[in-house]
Amino acid sequence: MPDRPPDHPPAPGMSHLGRALLMAASVTLVGLLASLATGSPPDAAEAPGSPWALLTRGLLTLGPVTALLWAACRFLDRRPMRTLVLTTASPAWAGPLTAALAVTLGSSLALGGADVDKDVLAQAMATAAVMVPLLLVAHVLPEELVFRGYVLHLLGRSLSRWTLVLAQAALFTVSAALVGRSSEDMAGLFLLGVFAGVLRTTTGEVWTAVAARAALTAVGLLSEGIDLGSTGAPGPWEALLSFAPVPVVLWAVHLLGPRLPGTGSDLSAHPAPRPRRELVQKGILYDVGSTYAPGQHTRERWRTEVVDEEMRVIGEDLHCTAVTVFGQDPARLTEAARLALERGLFVWLQPRSVDAAPTELVSLLDRTAQAAERLRREHPERVGLNVGCELSLFVSGILPGRDFSRRTRALGLLFPLLPLFNARLDRLLRKLTGTARARFHGPLTYGSGTWETVDWEPFDVVGVDYYLDASTRGRYRQGLRGLRAHGRPIVVTEFGCCSYQGAREKGGAGADVLDWSDLDDRRVRGGYVRDERVQADYIDELLDVFETEDVHGAFVCMFIEGDCRYSPDPTRDCDMASFGIVRPPSLESGLSPDDGHWEPKAAFHTLAERYARTFPVEPAPKDRPS
Repeated sequence: MPDRPPDHPPAPGMSHLGRALLMAASVTLVGLLASLATGSPPDAAEAPGSPWALLTRGLLTLGPVTALLWAACRFLDRRPMRTLVLTTASPAWAGPLTAALAVTLGSSLALGGADVDKDVLAQAMATAAVMVPLLLVAHVLPEELVFRGYVLHLLGRSLSRWTLVLAQAALFTVSAALVGRSSEDMAGLFLLGVFAGVLRTTTGEVWTAVAARAALTAVGLLSEGIDLGSTGAPGPWEALLSFAPVPVVLWAVHLLGPRLPGTGSDLSAHPAPRPRRELVQKGILYDVGSTYAPGQHTRERWRTEVVDEEMRVIGEDLHCTAVTVFGQDPARLTEAARLALERGLFVWLQPRSVDAAPTELVSLLDRTAQAAERLRREHPERVGLNVGCELSLFVSGILPGRDFSRRTRALGLLFPLLPLFNARLDRLLRKLTGTARARFHGPLTYGSGTWETVDWEPFDVVGVDYYLDASTRGRYRQGLRGLRAHGRPIVVTEFGCCSYQGAREKGGAGADVLDWSDLDDRRVRGGYVRDERVQADYIDELLDVFETEDVHGAFVCMFIEGDCRYSPDPTRDCDMASFGIVRPPSLESGLSPDDGHWEPKAAFHTLAERYARTFPVEPAPKDRPS
């Protein structure tokens, strides 16, 4: 991982927005000139024109657009075109295939209600086979390479995901309307831009959007060729043919995203990293005791001397400068925080009660905030309060589902309703921050999930549980940069992975391989192989990112998961499916992690070596918790 900007930085004098606007304007001009030269209708999806006219238009459009993209990447950005436009060395086959099959499925559902003559259908299919490749070259490829490739990539360096999707869709709409010399279907163009933008930001590459648009174009040509309105198909079926493929594509790509091979990552390739700076808060999470299922507890017994020794290890051996203590018992939170403060650490207190009702969480936070304020007065500028962790999942009432696992499944199935769930989340966060401010006068943050959209105005620090997984790997650095728009220090409140082959790709969902059906005999499903280097390398790689993206602090998840015991039997080695960087003893040993028995894993040594490093660092602004 480079620790300095690339040898050929972007050309000075033009911002990312300026380059994106210049490219959009240039491509619009190319499209207008191609339309004038061929005399073909600009809106080829409605009236494609002759194959020869489309072929000529494609040659007049795709060639100059490719040259423009190459020139912009070479002379303005000084980066390879592959990293800025295509984002992957080769297209991932699974993404485009998923999109095309999803369109086919949605269209088949709609066509099932129509009585179509076989000869007419055959003729329509033959026409589509000729026209779709021509439309792909004349329209789809140039538009996707520019707006979902170059433009989206540049704007993504400073915008959050949904702002980015809407911004590039707006530019696409204006360009397409100008080229088409018509503003009648701007709403449809904008929705198309949003649809393609969501696919691009979900998969991390342009090819899925290209495939989806090509498949949708084929469906449109088939619908026109068989004249669906004259087949006797009821009105709802005709509407379904137009609408069904889009949500089917979005759902399929969203649900299968973690399984798509070959999707690009921007950890080192792009965007260019910033100069390396030392983290102010080199942190780790410490669980004082949590319950995730009835009858389960992560720390059955509380021994002050054990916690004190582990805080010593965190400060002296791991070289941490900060710790987040979390759990459901305010008394334990307070004592652990006090012990950490006595070891010279900055402390965030985070009350966490799985499946609690919002009113219960408010009450728990109220008691924690009072304790945090007492500690803050004793240790000024060294105590912060984290009001919660991924509350859309951990608390009842935001997502449907009576427990954590059901709400997690609902999130995957109901992701189009995220605006509704985020509105509920913001109402709860307003109550929590109001409660916290009344009791505590230090910095506030929240451990947000990447799917959550948070109003950060009531907070002092932007907090995000930022795991590298299928939903973030395509624009991991860009996601961090988008958070800067809130004008507050950024703290990665959680990051890490488990210790088995394949855990890196699962990120924060790595523990899903555990079977919780029998709490007395938890098993690891799927035949996974223990590999501590996976966890160590993951932490090492992400610390490189945080140190080169102006992150104020980062907290590894976590020191120990005491109820996830090691076993030489891979099917019972729950530690490999935990996020702890130390290994609890096996049940057969008769030893307990509650008594301080554990062994350091490979990640422990990697983290200690990384946190021991020092770099020149600029003084933190006064509004930053130090």
